[in-house]
Amino acid sequence: MKTVANAGSEALLQRALAWRDADPDPQTRSQLDGLIDQVSGTTAVSGDTDPAMAASALRACFEPPLTFGTAGLRGLAGPGPAHMNALLIQRVTAVIADVLIAEVPDAARRGVVIGYDARHGSCELAEAAARTIAGMGIGVHTFDGYAPTPLAAFATLELEAAAGLVLTASHNPPAYLGYKVYWSNAAQIVSPLDKRIDRALAALPLDAAIPGESVEAPYWQVHGNALWDRYLSAIARPGRDTSHGERLKIAYSAMHGVGGELVKAALANQDGIELHEVAEQAEPDGDFPTVNFPNPEEPGALERLTERAAEVGADLALATDPDADRLAVAIPDAQGQWQVLMGDQTGALLADYLLATREEADGGAQGVERARPGFVVNTVVSSRLLGRIAAHYGVGFEQTLTGFKWIWHRALQREAAGEAFIFGYEDAIGYCPTRRVRDKDGIATAVVMAELTRATRAAGMTLHERLEGLYDRFGLAVTRQVSLKLEGDDALARVTSQLTQLRENPPDQLAGLRVDRVHDYVAAERFCPGKTGGREPIALPNTDLIQLELGPCLLSIRPSGTEPKLKIYLEYLGAAGEACKAREAEEAHQQIAALAKAVESLLVGG
Repeated sequence: MKTVANAGSEALLQRALAWRDADPDPQTRSQLDGLIDQVSGTTAVSGDTDPAMAASALRACFEPPLTFGTAGLRGLAGPGPAHMNALLIQRVTAVIADVLIAEVPDAARRGVVIGYDARHGSCELAEAAARTIAGMGIGVHTFDGYAPTPLAAFATLELEAAAGLVLTASHNPPAYLGYKVYWSNAAQIVSPLDKRIDRALAALPLDAAIPGESVEAPYWQVHGNALWDRYLSAIARPGRDTSHGERLKIAYSAMHGVGGELVKAALANQDGIELHEVAEQAEPDGDFPTVNFPNPEEPGALERLTERAAEVGADLALATDPDADRLAVAIPDAQGQWQVLMGDQTGALLADYLLATREEADGGAQGVERARPGFVVNTVVSSRLLGRIAAHYGVGFEQTLTGFKWIWHRALQREAAGEAFIFGYEDAIGYCPTRRVRDKDGIATAVVMAELTRATRAAGMTLHERLEGLYDRFGLAVTRQVSLKLEGDDALARVTSQLTQLRENPPDQLAGLRVDRVHDYVAAERFCPGKTGGREPIALPNTDLIQLELGPCLLSIRPSGTEPKLKIYLEYLGAAGEACKAREAEEAHQQIAALAKAVESLLVGG
């Protein structure tokens, strides 16, 4: 019988046994039991199994524990605090309930909205969260089935709930689960609140009593069609009929997610839309059987959609991701070939359209008074082209840290100061064209994209021509994202060292482009390399991100929060007011490619 006997494994075993004893889920408890038996020597380890590997697998259940990231908690399903499971959800929900009771007025009566997507395990974790909330004397609002994330975010605001919880891992692979939190302002939580919850969760004893549903719970209300209809009414855009009696053909994929029914209902509110679904991707399915990775941004993920669009002669192709908070857009190019737009391209089209039609939109679903100055927002790794478009229309523009939680955090601050939110987006195909959902919303965006397409056709243009026209007016924008997977146990440490060097001793040039300016978001300051003094503060919270300005190019680098990867964002932004020529576009793509190669060589070799 092989065993792993040392002080480290004994401490690990004690943690594992305590978690096992508290775990209410027989499946994850059994998984943990198997590892405990192998590490403790209770059962024999098979000859081809290294006992140290069993200890490593057990340790991976506990270290590092999941913490709040860009969009809440997200991780692989499994036992222990490093994975998503019922006990973790009970514990973090109990901590959140404590904060709500202490800090949010009338939290018990206002209740907490709880939704879930079609991933295997999401429903069970949602029930664990709901019973914990109810057991602590706070009301619960649930849905009569799956809830796309935008619907849950809308409900949190519409019902004036104390908070909202959505059990979703959005576009992650099938084995992942997630937990997203909206606060009493109906926006996602940000620091320092998320860090306080993390600390309280880490300090909560494993033997702490966590209540389930009790008779003292004030109410548990299930919402159905009435709330669905209120959401559809909120994202509709009355008075914007651009059909001109013509039909609009749209190809659509729900990507095996939960957005299909609401997208179809929302588009049905516009006259003359002919929707052609990718039938094999229409039904919610946590296995995501027709895609390797249910992320519309992944290469090849939209092949079935563009094939369907070509087959029916569509004017527009749309896909929502599995929880329907993001929207992918594809359009035919000048040669009629279907092209999937980058998030920044769709963001520019939407921003220009919403700003151009602001007067009509403000009187309708947007509910914005013309007397209030408007503003648009994107993130620091999204295209700077939005700023030029905003300046043209005389509205404010701001960039925030990565993540829609920061977009709406800042939007609410500006609205409190008397301004009016018009539009926000991030490069990762997330857009918000409505003030009634304080998060990205793929369903509401689909409504605006259909309207925009019709208006463009009525003006005698294609969407491709409209996009090219934006480049002619505001400058050519070419963006690209690169993910560098880090190999080896010391890979992250090596890259961290390289990033530190890049901050402290930036190169004079990369790929033949001079480094004009460095934005160091760890130190929250920007400076010109080679010059003493002249450092300016960056008025954003500290984060692990560095940016280099290189002539017309901007290079942004940050480590992934959930994987051993570096994320690199590159943008070329040409001069405004000059007609975009094919030669400039070719040179821009070449510069971006050369810069990507240079930074990869600098950071990880090659």
